[in-house]
This record gives sequence, C-alpha cells and structure tokens, in this order.
Amino acid sequence: MSSTLIDNPKLFRHLVEDLPMGIYIVDPERRIRFWNHGTERITGHLAHEVLGRVLDDVVRACDRDGVTLPYLQRPVTMTIQEREPQGTAFYLHKDGHRVGVTVRTRPILEYGTTIGGASVLFEEASAHHEEKLMMYGCLDTITGIPSHRLTRAVMYECMAGMEESHLGFGLLQIRPIGLEDFRSKHGPQSVVPFLRAAAHTLRQSLESENFLGCWGDCEFLAVLSSGSPVTIAKTAETLRQLLSHSEVLWWGDRFLVNAEVTYAVAGPGDDLKSLLEKMKPAHSGAAAKAVEAGVANHSLSLRG
Repeated sequence: MSSTLIDNPKLFRHLVEDLPMGIYIVDPERRIRFWNHGTERITGHLAHEVLGRVLDDVVRACDRDGVTLPYLQRPVTMTIQEREPQGTAFYLHKDGHRVGVTVRTRPILEYGTTIGGASVLFEEASAHHEEKLMMYGCLDTITGIPSHRLTRAVMYECMAGMEESHLGFGLLQIRPIGLEDFRSKHGPQSVVPFLRAAAHTLRQSLESENFLGCWGDCEFLAVLSSGSPVTIAKTAETLRQLLSHSEVLWWGDRFLVNAEVTYAVAGPGDDLKSLLEKMKPAHSGAAAKAVEAGVANHSLSLRG
C-alpha cells in the first residue's frame, strides 16, 4: 500500500466518508464527533445537522416491536462500558420510518486503557436482499418493496403450495388511511413519502420468513408463514400499532401514518378472491378512530 494514503489524514478521511456503510463516532458523553455519508443515507440526518449533538437526540435505537431500548442496552452505551456488541438493531429514520441495521461497535481507547468514546459501523439489514430483487426489476420504484406483479405471483405460489402441503398461511392487507383525500388535495406526488414510510416500517417489522409486497393503489399485502389464527391476528394488530408511530414530515408539518390492517387465514380450498373477501379488521373501529383524531389534530391524520 502506498505510504501516501497512510500519511495523508485528509485523503484517509475522504475515503472513510465515502464508504457505502454507515460510520459514526461519539465521545464519552455520547456527543457525535464524526458522521459519514453512509450514515446520512441510512438515517436521513446530515452531518452538519448532528455534529456536536447527543446521539440519543438524533437517532433512537429500538427493538423489533418499536420499543425504545433501555439506556444500558443501547449498542453505544454497552461499548462505552467496555463491551463490544454486534447484532441487529432498529433506528428511527429522520422521515419517521424504522430502519433495521446490523451494528458493530468498538470502544476508542486513550492511553491504552481509558475509553474515550465509541465507533459504530452499521449497514441496512435488508440491503443484500434488495440488490437481488433489483437485478430482476421486481421492486416497486416508489416503495422499494416487491411490485404488484411479483406479489400476485407469490400469492399464487403460496396457494398452490398450500394445496399440496395442506398447511395454511396468513394474509394481511394494509391500507394507509386518508391517502385518497390527501392526494386529491395536494397532488399525486404528495402521498409518496407516506407510502415509503409505511413500506419501510412494515418491511422492518416483519420476520424474514414472511413476505411483503405492493397490491392495489396505496395498498400492501403481507404473507405470513404461520397458519395460526392467533399469531396472524396478533401480527396484524402489532403492525397497525407500529404504523401509528411512524411519522412523515411534509412541508413543515408532521403526520402519523395511520392504517387499516385486515387479515385472513388461508386454508385448503381457498382461492385468492375468496381469501380477500373474508378479511377481518385487526382492530375494529381503527379507521373511524383515526379520522376522529384527525379532526382534533392535523398531525394525527393524513388528511392535513
């Protein structure tokens, strides 16, 4: 390796800035001291917005259910306390959706033993899966999840497999509430950030063995590997609640992505049409409650 790279701090920093993964550094007080371009892309926060700020005021680490991790269980805290965790975590993106990431953290040592901060390297957990789908042109260009065409193909494959194995599966239909009115008022592109936020949250909330794809206009389908009615109903309600905590910043106002989630249990003899017709709401009255809340506060509804 050329000594020019090793002896040139500016060139070395430039290379680290442009690495495709996220890298950031915090001091012992958890204030951000370095924030590369990969971190900007994954979190949505630009370096000049966050440098010098406390990490927890910028991004929140949470578990799969959207619950903020206790202070002592957060990756950076564990590292500063002389541990070196590696695993999967979830960060809240600046636009409001959750991002699943693989995290590696290491302490920065001063004078050989004193911990002077922590360095964090992380990547989106679903990045490699998306690259494979992109190769075949199967991703929806707005949401980044499987297109309607691929979703329909997956559904027919699941139905055929069910007839052979006699094992059922779960089907969820997810519709963000109020997008039609919002789009008619503000134009076709106004709903794009809401669809992206919903898709990101759903994708990061479902287990890897389940499938999520686009279905109708402003609508998603999720196929669950479990055929248990209890598990399917619980998953549907969990997703509805997680979506209600996703936020979109639109022209200076914040809106929650309220959604209606319905579900059905597929069994031998079902076809796609009959399965969609027997959908049940994950939470009765969810749509009505969301609309009522929107009347009181615009930030609680997509209606604006």
